[in-house]
Amino acid sequence: MPVPQQRDPDLTRERLTAWLSARLPGATDLRTRVEVPEGLGFSNETLLVDAAWEENGTARARRLVVRVAPTRYQVLPGSRLAEEYRVLSALRDTDVPVPGVLGFEPDPGPLGAAFLVMDRVSGWVPPDLPSYHRPGGPLAALAGPERAAVWWAGVEVLHRVHRLDVTGLGLDGLRDSPHGPGGLTRQLDHYETHLDHFGGGTPVTADALRLLRDGLPPEPAAPSLLWGDARLGNLLLDGVAPAAVLDWEMVFLGPGEADLAWYLYFDRHLSEGVGVPRLPGLPGRAETVHRYEELSGRSVAHHLDWFEVFAGFRFALIAARVGRLLVEHGLVADAADVPLARNAERLLARTLTALS
Repeated sequence: MPVPQQRDPDLTRERLTAWLSARLPGATDLRTRVEVPEGLGFSNETLLVDAAWEENGTARARRLVVRVAPTRYQVLPGSRLAEEYRVLSALRDTDVPVPGVLGFEPDPGPLGAAFLVMDRVSGWVPPDLPSYHRPGGPLAALAGPERAAVWWAGVEVLHRVHRLDVTGLGLDGLRDSPHGPGGLTRQLDHYETHLDHFGGGTPVTADALRLLRDGLPPEPAAPSLLWGDARLGNLLLDGVAPAAVLDWEMVFLGPGEADLAWYLYFDRHLSEGVGVPRLPGLPGRAETVHRYEELSGRSVAHHLDWFEVFAGFRFALIAARVGRLLVEHGLVADAADVPLARNAERLLARTLTALS
């Protein structure tokens, strides 16, 4: 369900033009066009900006995306735009494709909240809504081998992210992030501490949390950088090749299995969870796990059930928060009317039943 437009486009353009002028010191005759798109859902507000200017007699242009921290529709307990800026900046010269960043503005004065400005990368994204498994979408339009290539592109991205040198990139500080702390125990503590924010939890999420506490896997000696929201819907593609890895607002340090499980679980949500058959040609769970093990050079299967419950637990809380926001802002009468929350709860329940 789309979020209603929240800002005045002309005032936003005026303030963004002033902000950009200060960060493009050689620019003259700076002109901007700002689009405030509808229907992008919750999380950070997104603005699309086209900037054009003269620099030393040469015409220049830059297509930008501005992500503004939420002030009304806040799904996660706190904004992580500053951390996203640090991650994107750190990954700039790695083999993980990410948008270039122009800057982060912590001052809420210009746009009403902190914001991050990055380059707009061309490409296409397998959609979450409607599910990319449904007929008629861009992934369904591809031949079977091309669909598989897109899937494997996502797995390859996971491997690239997880093999990065966290210390060498200067990202050790993520261990103590207030909104995405490093380590599995601290992750569980974080979500449990914020249960009221998400909606108080349910018997199903309480059962999941008990299982997770009781069966906690060992922590890796050297935790990896994790994408956090690792799914095809956050992968911008050029044909079937990754053009940009997007949305790092759930980034944390931990075992790579957490990302792999989220990747598998979210795909399961978009098929089984919404009552749609998986597209033919997409590799299955066993193939995917085997490929990741080949790339990483280690076995991950032993604790993967735990990590899939961890994925389902977090996703159910996030979906419940979306339902709660829709009710609070008068977009639906009752959270039970929100398919996302209902489907996430049911899929988590089925996951737990299968393990009992």
